[in-house]
Amino acid sequence: MFSLNTKKAKLFSEINITPLTDVALVLLIIFMITAPMLIQSGINVKLPGSVSNDVTPEKNIILNITADGKVYLGNQEISLKDLSLPLAALLAVSQNKIVIINADTSVKHGIVISVMDLARQAGAVKLFESTEHTPQPDWKK
Repeated sequence: MFSLNTKKAKLFSEINITPLTDVALVLLIIFMITAPMLIQSGINVKLPGSVSNDVTPEKNIILNITADGKVYLGNQEISLKDLSLPLAALLAVSQNKIVIINADTSVKHGIVISVMDLARQAGAVKLFESTEHTPQPDWKK
């Protein structure tokens, strides 16, 4: 009936890693695309609009001011009274000594002025306020 082969067949015991490699590469690509977005989206600031669009050099010191008046140096929340020392330390090692302020549109003007004043006292040579580019209004055309 059945014929048994006297030779034993070798078992195929290797794992095929091609699907694992494909999944790993897809995850790596997704991480590379989303990582920069995660860093910027940590602090919610709605920037005011502006028709002019100045481009500033990279690697500047960034101060964020949220709608509720909280100040962030980079991604770390800091009070106004504690801002001077870390800001001065960063400006001391900065080559261009530029501070960019990302202030929410609903922040009181006095808070922005206080942050600008502290930045100047800490050694900032140039201060920039970030804006979103908006189209030119019809009445200016």
